[in-house]
Amino acid sequence: MSSSNASHQRDRISTQQYQCDQCVLFFDNYQKLQNHKRIHRGDSATMTEIDQSILDDVDMYHDENDTSNEDESSMELDNTISYKCACNFEDSEGEAHIYNSSQISTNTFTKAELMSIHLSQLMLQHRIARAAYRDIVQFINTVIRDHDNIMMEPGAKISHGETVDALLKSKSSVKSHEYDESCVDCGKPQYKTDPNQSQTPAASMKLMSVGDMLSQMLADPATRELLCYRANRESVAGQLTDIFDGDNYKQLVQQGLFSNPDDIAIGLYTDGFVNQKKGKNSYTIIHCIIFSLDPSIRQNGMYFDDISARLRPLEDFKVGNSSKNIYQPSIYTQLSTFSGSSFFALDELHLIARGIGKLVYDLITVTLTKETKFYYTHPDNTLNTTEYPFHIPRADLVTIGNCITSSQKYIPTSFQGSFDNIFAKIDGTHAVDWLDFLLYLVPTLVVPYLPNRAVKTALLSLVKGCALALQWTLTSELLDEMESYFKHWHSFLYQQQQGPLRCYFTRSMERVIGVFLKLIKSKSKGGRNASFLVEQFAIHNYTSMAISICDEINLIWLKLYGRESYMDLPNDPSGAQLWELFHQFVNLNDDLVEGVGGPSVKEALLKYYWRTTGLTGHKFGDSVVVVAARLWMDLTVYSSCMYRRKKNETSRGNHYVMFTCPYRNNRNVIVHSWLISTVQFYFQHVDFYGFPHFLAFVEVMKEHDADGHDSSVPIVKQQSQSTHTLGHQTQPTYAVISVNDICHQVGLVQYPPNGNQFYVIVPYYIFNNNMRITKGNLSIL
Repeated sequence: MSSSNASHQRDRISTQQYQCDQCVLFFDNYQKLQNHKRIHRGDSATMTEIDQSILDDVDMYHDENDTSNEDESSMELDNTISYKCACNFEDSEGEAHIYNSSQISTNTFTKAELMSIHLSQLMLQHRIARAAYRDIVQFINTVIRDHDNIMMEPGAKISHGETVDALLKSKSSVKSHEYDESCVDCGKPQYKTDPNQSQTPAASMKLMSVGDMLSQMLADPATRELLCYRANRESVAGQLTDIFDGDNYKQLVQQGLFSNPDDIAIGLYTDGFVNQKKGKNSYTIIHCIIFSLDPSIRQNGMYFDDISARLRPLEDFKVGNSSKNIYQPSIYTQLSTFSGSSFFALDELHLIARGIGKLVYDLITVTLTKETKFYYTHPDNTLNTTEYPFHIPRADLVTIGNCITSSQKYIPTSFQGSFDNIFAKIDGTHAVDWLDFLLYLVPTLVVPYLPNRAVKTALLSLVKGCALALQWTLTSELLDEMESYFKHWHSFLYQQQQGPLRCYFTRSMERVIGVFLKLIKSKSKGGRNASFLVEQFAIHNYTSMAISICDEINLIWLKLYGRESYMDLPNDPSGAQLWELFHQFVNLNDDLVEGVGGPSVKEALLKYYWRTTGLTGHKFGDSVVVVAARLWMDLTVYSSCMYRRKKNETSRGNHYVMFTCPYRNNRNVIVHSWLISTVQFYFQHVDFYGFPHFLAFVEVMKEHDADGHDSSVPIVKQQSQSTHTLGHQTQPTYAVISVNDICHQVGLVQYPPNGNQFYVIVPYYIFNNNMRITKGNLSIL
């Protein structure tokens, strides 16, 4: 093609016009024409709804692009050229819109609004947590409210942290003791040698006296009354509910100790930790728990006794015994309360969680080779070689890990662990995660993959013994049962010495370590930094215990839940409450209730009354109910599918419950069976006699059974969404139950071979009975 022809072709393209077949407008490309045609779509009213200013702009565009004098013949398309004109648009694309532009000026906001914006910017800049943001706003609003009264005080102002610390030190008799550090090994001088810095220590450390702080608590009438828990407490025969029920404490009382009601019982805890982010320095914390405070105030945690090994005698601790790795006398032997091995009580997080839980993990993740042998030692010290009993192939461990991951959405938040896949990543696994692994995942997912029944039974005995040890109340029967489990594992918890494990656990110490890890900023003098924090926390904690600062300043709190946000039943001993969100006055005769037809709900309600009271349909009661999204009962918040939909709550499963269903058997005797369900919603219904009831509308699992390797492990199968019977999709089974029939909020652990089958777990609860005997089925509903 010559240059003149190419130039002519370009001219034809540039002058090509496209006319709308519904109006007189022309456009210079096909895309503009298609965008314009969207104005004509819809009914005729669409055009009239366009703003007049838009029409004026269109008219101006038409005037500027009037091509009436152009030769129509020159507008033909050249088929040899590929024009970009075949674009597809969404229906809403290209429509005319009016955008409102608002300008922010100095007069747009009030001063209070500007200060609120500035505070919000500070929160974002310093990455302040949302909860702290709320607390700060409440505090500022309190200051604004009390401004006039505050300004009447001399020198009134809000002080910085250093000033506040100095103020508390001046008013409190709780003092730290500062010691100059010196090294007896390296020979470095204790003080700086600079003449101008004479007697300036090279390093110093602050220590807090436990005795000083306890004496302050005794001197204050308010805190002294709190310390009377031990003296006023009465033990119940045959039950262990606190450390004061243990044999160690009782022996000390027999020795004449704790005879004064003002005697204070304390526990000392020690642990090491590393601050990875600040120089990777290692620290040791000595943590004190005051047992004389009520367990609800103190932050609360067994002891293994290998049947084939005796506990170390008291004399070994007093003089040492190198053959037993006690190379020098223990400093604790100087205490009058020292009782030997059981004095060093082991807690749940270190013994059971990181101890036994991590040990089981190590046992099942061993990599075996043909040369790997497993040895048993006989009493005569001879060895017996056998196959390794805990080996699980790597492919099966991957399957277990995938089941853990897929189970997360079925686990309620009452389980404190994260339920992360520890077989994929073990770094960052916390003690509570190891505890959940041992108590809930080992008996459900791990045990079925073990090679033989003998090791399965032994490991289940270990898990059950640990689960029993974590109960808040222990009876002589539970201790006997626990001992039998640990005898099966060839050792048992020497629990009688210290009382229930959870009464002296170390969770408070672990939380304190977490706080210190965030606050220790120094890389070179981390120890001194930590000692100042100890002093700061000690003074603040004592001040907060002596007086209620929030009450003294009448702090503005977040708005409490109003009476309209919950419902309760008069004279109901369970104290159950229905929580918002509410649907007021839903008619079961014709309304749709959370996606379920009212008649279906009514039918299930009729079956409930017939099942529990024998009332027939003509004694049904009111057809109008109040629907609620959540239930609060026994200090647990139960969710529902209704709440999950409203709040888009999908990460955890707080709406799975185990309930008992009373029904009349063939002998006309009322029996109870267990069933698992998902709660759709809760509601209040007034029966024929005018009495209100709190009920739950649930979808019941399809099948209920117990696991083959352990009949105390419940298994359920839910309704498959893809299941079809005779060409029709199987309908879910709905039922109405009383909220008082709910036994537990449960979690579901994915069963490896079947995506619709799950193991059932309950926080800190052990199923001891044969669940196959008491299982229910859909026919009893």
